[in-house]
Amino acid sequence: MKILYAIATLTLLSTSAQAWQIVERCTYSKFYGRVCTTSYLDDPPRNLAQEQEDEKARRASIEKWEAFCKPTRTYDKEGVVRLAYARKGCEFGRSE
Repeated sequence: MKILYAIATLTLLSTSAQAWQIVERCTYSKFYGRVCTTSYLDDPPRNLAQEQEDEKARRASIEKWEAFCKPTRTYDKEGVVRLAYARKGCEFGRSE
């Protein structure tokens, strides 16, 4: 019986990779008591043009930070990579 439950669980988990947003709304009435409704909302469709624009902005921000901070790799005595910066505050995300 345990094997049957395991197979059913794996089947349900592997069949759908879509994300669902579950919205449950409950109201109370003195005549009907507690009444709840559940609805499922799909994810909004992807906007590829907006995603490309966001990626360009992210890369521009990274390039700006690298030009300002000029990070260089150094290795300590244990062989761990450390970054050294040309300006103070760059380890906290400063870019100007």
